[in-house]
Amino acid sequence: MDEDLIFGQNSYYLNKKSDPETIVRLLNCGVQQLPLGIIFLDKDKRCTYANRHAFSMFHSEDTLDALYKIFSEWMNSLGIEHTAATWCRVFKYNDKERLYRVRFRNVIDSENKLVGFMYTIQNLSEMVENNTGEQYRLTHDELTGLYNREGFNEAARQLLRTTDKEYLLLYSNIKDFKLFNQLFGLEKGNDILLNIGDMLMQHVKEEDVYARINGDHFALCMPKARFDEKKFKKLVREVAGRVTSKTYSLHMQIGIYEVRDPYMDIALMCDRAYMACKSIKKDGVCEIAWYSDEMLVNALLEKEVLSSFDFAIINRQFGIFLQPQVYADGTLYGAEALARWMHPENGLIQPEVFIDVLERADLIYKLDRYIWELAARQLARWKGTVMKDISISVNVSPKDLYYLDIKKEFTDLVRHYDIDPGLFNIEITETAVTSDVGKCAKLILDLQSSGFMVEIDDFGSGYSSLNMLKDINADVLKIDMGFLRKTDNIKRAQVILNYTIDMAHELGMRVVTEGVETEEQFEFLKGMGCEMFQGFYFDRPMPVDSFEDKYWGKNNQSEEKRI
Repeated sequence: MDEDLIFGQNSYYLNKKSDPETIVRLLNCGVQQLPLGIIFLDKDKRCTYANRHAFSMFHSEDTLDALYKIFSEWMNSLGIEHTAATWCRVFKYNDKERLYRVRFRNVIDSENKLVGFMYTIQNLSEMVENNTGEQYRLTHDELTGLYNREGFNEAARQLLRTTDKEYLLLYSNIKDFKLFNQLFGLEKGNDILLNIGDMLMQHVKEEDVYARINGDHFALCMPKARFDEKKFKKLVREVAGRVTSKTYSLHMQIGIYEVRDPYMDIALMCDRAYMACKSIKKDGVCEIAWYSDEMLVNALLEKEVLSSFDFAIINRQFGIFLQPQVYADGTLYGAEALARWMHPENGLIQPEVFIDVLERADLIYKLDRYIWELAARQLARWKGTVMKDISISVNVSPKDLYYLDIKKEFTDLVRHYDIDPGLFNIEITETAVTSDVGKCAKLILDLQSSGFMVEIDDFGSGYSSLNMLKDINADVLKIDMGFLRKTDNIKRAQVILNYTIDMAHELGMRVVTEGVETEEQFEFLKGMGCEMFQGFYFDRPMPVDSFEDKYWGKNNQSEEKRI
């Protein structure tokens, strides 16, 4: 094997046993005949050889230094590293443009030692200008020079059907990239896309297929055996370092589909990799998720939810269930209104099926506004009855703060249904508050000045809870018992919970503990000074008529006792 001239996939090998002069003559004669530009560098990156075609392609004087200077300046002007594996760009000379594809390879001797480097330059101009030019434009992205969706589908299809290797298909998405374009302009956005394209070109191998599918979405088909998640994340962080500033940080999400059937439609593989991409919830510089069949089921469900949502709102398929809120002695004082979807064919649909979907699609504000009105209408129905003093709490999600004028929405409902704002309690999640403490602090004061009771929901779920309380003056803190269940250090959590309850009382806030499921939890919380509770131990959420059937009589008895 050592006596042969071997061409590896990634590097070229030279046999040291052969006569060096013979090798030089053979290579010189052969290389001069190639319809490609060839440039060789030694291991110190000095230009040591180039064929005639390379000189003519770059209109260079008859010296290696002059040729390599033109070639290097061209690469530098494009921002392409000299070790980029494969790239394709336009070279301009005297107002004429030529499209060149460049490939870079290491030259390794038979002992696997680096002896130099080699560039091969192919002139694609004639192909673009003649009958095949239209085909090139149809299969390549104009901005990055990579394959586009059509080119990627065809190249990946040919690759997968002509190899026995196991392959992965990676699909990337830049989080909030549309917002970046709106804030900083398309030129800045294009700069990010070019950096990503260059990263792909510099680090892929000959056996890889890569593309800009559309917008900020890129795809890469590569052998599974060569994929290293840690190295890939490192590459993305390098790109992020180039474009990150005080006003923007790159967050790339990458979904991976493991190719099992090489004859599957490439577009379907991309869809599945993108499903994995969309499943990512974290905000790291580079987050990676692998596709599973469960994602396909969820994607179909999500599609069904989104396609039915507007129709369901118009046809009043959504309703409220009420979960009782009680004092320690069991006396009812209020209820939380929770959304339920009463589907005419599928029956009752629980919120965990549709809430996350609507939040991701930025439609949750439509549902919340609808639920608020149902709650206001229910308070109006209870006026003048034994339930007249029962409050109803409703949720305000983080995205509601961006899409709606919260104060106007609630004051309009109070005015329209002529209800007491003191019974229409507004729950704002801790996550929403910490996302913009200043804005929420002002909103809470405005709501309180209009007579509303404001509750901070899910208190303790974040990492800025105590810091937030410096600036937020709410009426009620709602603490979920999950605070205890989510830790192995129960005793330490109990101490923190005890001090949190005391601190809330010192700050003039009442505490509601929700998620109470057992008598043991109830007695424990009472001992800590909790007076208001919500949870399955007392009652599950129930339809309004069931709620009234159960509590109307109790409240009527309480009314008679007061009389």
